[in-house]
Amino acid sequence: MRQFLHRHKIVLNTLGPVFIGDGRELVKREYVLNKRERKVTVIDQSKFFQYLTQMKKLESYEQYILRKSGSLQSWMYEERISFQDMKTFAAYEYSCGDVAELNTMKNILTFIKDPYGMPYIPGSSLKGAVRTVLLGSDILRHHEKYSHAADYFSQRTSFDRSNMREIDREIKRAEEIRFCTKKKDEKNQTVNDIMNGLHIGDSKPLSLDDLTLCQKIDVHVDGCEKDLPILRECIKPGTRLEFNITIDDTECPLTIEQIRSSINVFLQGYNKLFLEKFQEETPYVKDVIYLGGGAGFATKTVLHDLLKNSKTRSKTIGSILNLKLPRKAQMEHKHDLDYKAGVSPHTCKLTEYEGGLYQMGACSIEII
Repeated sequence: MRQFLHRHKIVLNTLGPVFIGDGRELVKREYVLNKRERKVTVIDQSKFFQYLTQMKKLESYEQYILRKSGSLQSWMYEERISFQDMKTFAAYEYSCGDVAELNTMKNILTFIKDPYGMPYIPGSSLKGAVRTVLLGSDILRHHEKYSHAADYFSQRTSFDRSNMREIDREIKRAEEIRFCTKKKDEKNQTVNDIMNGLHIGDSKPLSLDDLTLCQKIDVHVDGCEKDLPILRECIKPGTRLEFNITIDDTECPLTIEQIRSSINVFLQGYNKLFLEKFQEETPYVKDVIYLGGGAGFATKTVLHDLLKNSKTRSKTIGSILNLKLPRKAQMEHKHDLDYKAGVSPHTCKLTEYEGGLYQMGACSIEII
């Protein structure tokens, strides 16, 4: 009997911090930053209120909340609540790394965790990254197949909100050319998607010791750095992640070798069309995939690939980026001027860890 299910293992090693959010955001009264021990302690609200009731500090805490100013840590200092006491009502804690040097408290975007409170990476996140790689690499290799979308974008350097449906339609058409090659249902292309036959399971659970706190840093093409008021719980660089991947060859004709090859073609295109414009950055040359939030527009879209031959690539992409922002953010980000920098977006997404700058989301990948 012929074997049609092909099972393999994907091993990622994080080269930079990786962020997969769970949609939650901690405000400054929900965590404490211990600068001496360089740790973040997230408060378990239920245990905390039990502690406040037992220690007769509930009224003082209510007054602190009503003041709407100051960090939880400053209030705890006033109430002489020690870091040792805090452990009795902590939900979890982890390293805050270089963020310990910050002078102001900011909200924290939290990492996705399993029912036992351990961080992990959903298989759907990795599959989404693989899907982008497969599409982008096919566009780079067989650009003529996508001439309709390439012509649509290359013939325009300015977009407005009336173009949103057209933009989405052209990207969807490119995806259908690459993935919807089955002929099961002419009216419902999702049924024809070969990626239905590729399944990636969730990663094995990690430890809270694998987490660190990272601040978003934008580096301009001219080398100027800008620290942004965004903190994220991230997986540390140097962390090993394992996933199981199964390919049903009756649904999906892709082979592991094709996926490996596509990863490197997309990576080379990303380097040439985007990253090499930032002279301070050293591109990865092989077997690297970008994963998760904060990794940057160019890692998650195929516009650079579609516009690889266009002399107005930066102007076109800058206009589309502007279109996706509120008016106030348009004035701040100034993507309409990206063409002057020679690349769009005109910033590279980095973060600091143990004194060095890292590309967000970069992971080495091995498929066994």
